[in-house]
Amino acid sequence: MSGELIEIKGEMTLISVLRLASAEIELIRQGVQNKRDSVPQLFANSPLVVDCSQLGDGCAALDMVRLRATILDLGFIPVGIRNITDTCVEAAIQAGWAVLRAGRATGASVRVERSVSEEKADADVPTTVMTSVKVIDRPLRSGQQVYFPEGSLVILQHTSAGSEILAGGSVHVYGSLRGRVLAGIGGDTSARIFCQKLEAELVAIAGHYRLLDDIDTNLKGSPAMVWLEGEKLKIAPMF
Repeated sequence: MSGELIEIKGEMTLISVLRLASAEIELIRQGVQNKRDSVPQLFANSPLVVDCSQLGDGCAALDMVRLRATILDLGFIPVGIRNITDTCVEAAIQAGWAVLRAGRATGASVRVERSVSEEKADADVPTTVMTSVKVIDRPLRSGQQVYFPEGSLVILQHTSAGSEILAGGSVHVYGSLRGRVLAGIGGDTSARIFCQKLEAELVAIAGHYRLLDDIDTNLKGSPAMVWLEGEKLKIAPMF
């Protein structure tokens, strides 16, 4: 028998990140459940990375066993935990967690528990409108991701089911748009999505989602534009 039987290699994987601002398990449960229930098709059986960068030394108060059990109970797959202090590493390992290096996991972000002062601070920061443009002149295959937080993305060909596009500004696809596309990922509510043929499983602008099943059947497979009007995502024919 020739050839390698086992191969291990790194890949771009679409993973949601749970960013903790509290070590209270019940607060975490409620926050994750609310986020899950808002877009159940997106988060069902979704892999999840827990990020403790905001907890700092407060991660010592985090019950690692209960946290993992809670995430499983809510229908997520706990992949690992990151940004914990050295004193918390052993407890995480004993609870069955993989301790990850600090980095960027891709996909939707779930943030738990924010204070009134934090919300006000965010409200006082003006949104930056992205002006840079990145052009992709090849098809986007299943499992591939394009991430460009600095501005808008232009895809000159089609995107495949299972692909993902994340842009700080708008997204233009001059072909069939499949997979997931998230525009305005830094909070730019003026971002838009344009495509020649709308077949995406999910479209999002500044954190507001619509799923393919929620889209008017007359728009599926047609040239379309997606934009944010207040708190509601709008989709309309482009011509």
